[in-house]
Amino acid sequence: MTERVTHRSIQESSLARLQGNLATMGLLQAQISSGKKITKPSDDPAGTVSSLAVRQQLRLNDQYQVQGQDGTSWLNAQDTALQTVSSQLRAARTLVVGALNEGYVTDGTRTATSVELDGIAATVLSLANTQYQGRSLFAGTAGENYAVTLTTAAVTGAGTPPAVTYAPAQYTWSKTGLPADAANPRGTNTPVLRQIDAQSSVRVDTNGADVFGADVAGNGTAASQSVFSLLRQISDEIKTPKDAGADIVVDPAATPVVPVAKEQRLSTLLGRLDTAMGKVLEGLADVGARTNRIDHAMEIAQSNKYELTDQLSKVEDVDLPAVMIQMSLQETAYKAALQVTSKVLNTSLMDFIR
Repeated sequence: MTERVTHRSIQESSLARLQGNLATMGLLQAQISSGKKITKPSDDPAGTVSSLAVRQQLRLNDQYQVQGQDGTSWLNAQDTALQTVSSQLRAARTLVVGALNEGYVTDGTRTATSVELDGIAATVLSLANTQYQGRSLFAGTAGENYAVTLTTAAVTGAGTPPAVTYAPAQYTWSKTGLPADAANPRGTNTPVLRQIDAQSSVRVDTNGADVFGADVAGNGTAASQSVFSLLRQISDEIKTPKDAGADIVVDPAATPVVPVAKEQRLSTLLGRLDTAMGKVLEGLADVGARTNRIDHAMEIAQSNKYELTDQLSKVEDVDLPAVMIQMSLQETAYKAALQVTSKVLNTSLMDFIR
């Protein structure tokens, strides 16, 4: 049996093919103009899932870079502060050595040296309170405005007759964790951390009690003479005439307590100053090591960014030369279809009655 083909069916079939050809041209044109082969999820469902996954990895990688940059800024600020502290302590050491060599020649010499040491002590205290974006570099998680504060000496009396109690001046660090108690006599220290990759983070502040010493136990550090009180003690010792007073105790916290002869006091304090300088240098080395770790992580993150961007490009971006060739072929096919269709659709009733 012969299947009947009507003129109308030919027209509808021809127009449907033209519409499909035109739709393909529209898709290719959209890809060329946008540079993307996925303009909506239905264009490539599997590719859309891959694209979203790669974009999420890119956002995480960018966040790691932001965290690393912020951490580097924290550590650079600490490096600058500790470098200045180290310079100030070297200057103080020079003054102490000079005082030992000169033997406190005059009251004026002693006073001038003492005043200069007081200035160094104030500078070191100010550097210990350095802040970055409103947070202390050496007590980053503390809520106070200052990382370390001075509690002045006080003499109190109570009872009849009054019992005199003397509280020496002390430099106290702001709490960055749980306070010291019987169960934990040193307290705890809570660091400021920055996430630099999926599995690791780096501390970007420094426990000032470890670097500068702590007159009062806390922040995970045992009580020891701080560099601030040490500088004040050296200043007072130089200011005092050589023949004044009897023996003193350099370290009241030492066990057992050992008095030091007056002529040996300054030399003993100089040794303590050398120890304090060593702690500052250790702090500088630690800051440098953490900076290097972040720099290495930043290099890896930058390399990952290039790789992820390349992966995303392979999923989303079109091969422009190939698409342009397809577009050219599609245009040729479309024009040929138009010509053929125009001849088919040009037939009318008059062609059959002639």
